[in-house]
Parts: sequence; structure tokens; C-alpha cells
Amino acid sequence: MNPLIAQLQQQFKSGTMTIRLVMVNISVFALIQLINALERLEVLSTANAAIYEYISHYWFALPVDTFGVLLKPWTLLTSLFAHFGFWHLFGNLLFLYFAGQTYERFFGGLRLFQLYILGGLAGNLAEIIAHQLFPALQGSTFSVVGASGAIMAIFMALALAQPQLKVQLFGVFPLRIYMLAIFFFLKDLSAVGTSDQIAHFAHIGGALFGLWSIQQFWHIRLSRPWLGIKVSQTSPKLKVKKGGRPLTDDDYRAHKQERQKHLDTILDKIAKRGYDALSKEEKDFLFQQSKDV
Repeated sequence: MNPLIAQLQQQFKSGTMTIRLVMVNISVFALIQLINALERLEVLSTANAAIYEYISHYWFALPVDTFGVLLKPWTLLTSLFAHFGFWHLFGNLLFLYFAGQTYERFFGGLRLFQLYILGGLAGNLAEIIAHQLFPALQGSTFSVVGASGAIMAIFMALALAQPQLKVQLFGVFPLRIYMLAIFFFLKDLSAVGTSDQIAHFAHIGGALFGLWSIQQFWHIRLSRPWLGIKVSQTSPKLKVKKGGRPLTDDDYRAHKQERQKHLDTILDKIAKRGYDALSKEEKDFLFQQSKDV
């Protein structure tokens, strides 16, 4: 096997969920470019010659009119990984890498993947509803592609969960993450209804879903695995020896309850004072629990 292919396979298998999402988006972009190139060379025929719709557009672009969505329901999902321009892809993946890696550190890869998909779907549905609801948008042939809605969900969830987290704008200016979140949200809100060909309602819908997901996390954080951090029921770290003997069932339950209580205390502290208020031991403990999800 080619060393490069082997390396990519290994990275996909053992890398973080953020890296996997980045790799999937790049792979879909490469597939789209290949299909479009073959159509331009007339090796492949367009899916709909009357409107010159590329095959890639047919399979990956989400139409915002109700009839189009009913004809191509799969594009609700495929559009979340589709980019037709290089700079669109580059900007989104740069944002995804920053927000995804940070979010994954606190909440784990499974929650990141779920928020990417559900936040992206929420954004797509928001864009569709907006085009049916507002007269200025009705009758549009607009199509939605890209991971922007999903990324906004991740970014806004992270900003609400860790508002005191500092980021370096352009690598120079330190800002609290919530300041950037407010800026991006207002930027999209100020541009709705314009003809800039950007799915602003998809961004807003994804952002609102991200905020909602974190609100649910604080209220139901341990009762539902996909909404909160849950101590692993089979974690080998709980099966330690105590006093030279294996833990009894009572010892195991007591130890698990102790860890659960400690986790509750940390989460309450974050909710009241922010992530930066945690000690190094508390941050390490929280990070370990997120890996056990």
C-alpha cells in the first residue's frame, strides 16, 4: 500500500473526530471537483442539461424550495460536507479545526459529531423555512452547500459553555470567545435578505441549535449521554486495587458516586464562574471524563 494512503487511513482511524470531519470534507470536495472536471470535458453528461446542473450539484446541493427538498431529501445531509469553491472550503475547515478541537477537548468526539450533524440539519431547515416564510425570499432558486451551519453550532455552543476562553484574533489580539460569537451572529443577522448568495439563515439556525444544546447540557448533563458528560460504566480506571485487593461491588459503587459528585461540583462551578475558574486538577479531571464518553 502507498505510504501516503496508509498514513491517511491511520490518521482517520486514530485521529480526533475533528480531524475525521476535516478529512471527510476534503474528500467530498475532491470528489466534486473530479465530477465537475469530467463533465466539463464531456466525459460525463450533466444531470439536467436544461438548466446545466452538474451531477455533483444534484447530489450535494440542498434546494431551498419545498418541492426541490422533497425531490432530493438526501441533500439535507450531503450538503453539510459539500464545498464547490476552494476558499469556501479553506475558510470553513480553518474554523472547524479551531472550534472542533477545542469543543472536543471539553465534551468528547461523539458529542462533536452529533452537534455537527444536528446543528447542520437545524441550519438547513432554518434556511428552507425562511424561504417559505418571508416574501422577499420566496421563489428563489438558491441552494445551500457547506459546513457553515454545523460549524456555527459548534462555535456558539463552545462560546456559551466556555465564555471566558481566550482566542488570539489574527494571532495578535486576545479576545474572549463570546465576543467573536456575538460578532459572527450579528454579522449574519445584519445580512439576511441581501443578495450576497450566503445562507445566513443556515448560520443563524445552526448557532441557535448550538446554544440550545448547551442549555440542555447544563440541565440534563448526566441523564443523557449525547447531551452531557457521563462517567464511563466500564472505565478500567475504576477497577483499581485498594489495599492490595480488588474493589468489591460496594467499593466500586462508592468510588463511582464519589467521582460523580466531584464532576457535579466542577460543572456547577463552570456554570457559575466559567471554565477559567477551574484548577489544573479540575480541568484534568473534566478532560478525562470527556474522553470516557
